[in-house]
Amino acid sequence: MKENYVRKAELKDALELAPKMRKGDRQEIMASNGASPLEALVIPFTQKGGKIYSIVGTKDEGVIGMFGSTPTKEKGYGVVWLLSSDDLFKHVKQFIKECPKWVKDMSKDYEYVYNFVDERNWKSLKWLQFLGFEPKTKIGEFGIGKMPFLLMMKEVNNNVWCSNGTSGSRSS
Repeated sequence: MKENYVRKAELKDALELAPKMRKGDRQEIMASNGASPLEALVIPFTQKGGKIYSIVGTKDEGVIGMFGSTPTKEKGYGVVWLLSSDDLFKHVKQFIKECPKWVKDMSKDYEYVYNFVDERNWKSLKWLQFLGFEPKTKIGEFGIGKMPFLLMMKEVNNNVWCSNGTSGSRSS
């Protein structure tokens, strides 16, 4: 059996990950919209145009995370998300190495990608900043839990060119 990889998600992955979702993610989804871990993982499957992936750890760990993107009503904007178990952090080196590729893949149809993140979920905030997301707005009483959240957003730069026609390289 193949270990430590990302693949297109299957609905059954939500059933596997939900009971072992890490505390920070459970708190965030509860404060945001009152969803259970299973509901939060299943909802993306019901949204048209979404991309959903599963992170598989070792044979014993199984599905250790799920992530993806979904379009919004606002053209050019997509919501990105990641929910995981604590086992994901046993694979942090590989995870950090592969993240930019997957973020680029799930963001390619958008001009901007974003999500609202519970201020208590510092691991998620740190990860998003590593990936180039910036805190844009603090909302003091967000969601049904009326907790402080940050709007984290990234501009998707598919082809950024300097005014002289070069791709950002410096001349000495």
